[in-house]
Amino acid sequence: MDNTNNKEFWNNYVDYFVNKINEANSECDAKDKTASDIVYEQYFKQLDVKGNEKLLDFGCGFCRLFPIYEENMHSEKNVKGGYYGVDVSKRELELAQERYPRLKLGESLFEYDGLHIPFIDNYFDKIICWGVFDACNQEIIIQELFRILKIGGKLLVTGKNDKYYEDDEAAKMAEVNARKKGHPNYFTDVHNLTTQLQEHNIKLDATYYFLRRGDFTRNHAVREMPKIFYEWAYVMEKLENYKDYEYGKFSDKYSLMFQKK
Repeated sequence: MDNTNNKEFWNNYVDYFVNKINEANSECDAKDKTASDIVYEQYFKQLDVKGNEKLLDFGCGFCRLFPIYEENMHSEKNVKGGYYGVDVSKRELELAQERYPRLKLGESLFEYDGLHIPFIDNYFDKIICWGVFDACNQEIIIQELFRILKIGGKLLVTGKNDKYYEDDEAAKMAEVNARKKGHPNYFTDVHNLTTQLQEHNIKLDATYYFLRRGDFTRNHAVREMPKIFYEWAYVMEKLENYKDYEYGKFSDKYSLMFQKK
């Protein structure tokens, strides 16, 4: 297994991603649009981060979340917790430090080896994994995220389902193009993952399912799990001390639709 999780790819991805985020926030008809900061903030608020809590932005990139975090902390009188970011790309972390001088490498920003998140057990009150899970070794990462989350802490994760509609041409094209670019791309068997989460006493505080590619961008979700959908977002709560629980396989580099073709 490549424990760098494609560091070279992500170091070269920075400019493209910055442009994509800028496009999402400025153009309503942008091609291949990602969710805007307005949508991002709506989901971030569901974590209900308090000023005395530690927040981890896992796969933080250039710390797109940081200004949203700061804005939401303005009403807090004493901010004694803090924002932390982890990413495999040192270039992205350096860009974050340049953009937001309050963030420092080795203090609030940390380079990640692709396997082991560099924090002790039960450290964070809240964790967000936004638009990152589908580029990770998922069975390892979900275990690591819950390891470093406190009991009673909350985790927000978004990802791609392994079974989308056969006539969702935008989803198929996205999968093909990602593979052409060498983009790490993992699809989740969400039914399987959900079963395993419940078996280990993880509470699902909120579930969102986006039927087709583009629905996440418009924030069009259903709350009950359908048989077929493209993307998903879960807000989860850790209810007990996390043991050495290994997840069975629930992800694949190819969607079921792609394998079927």
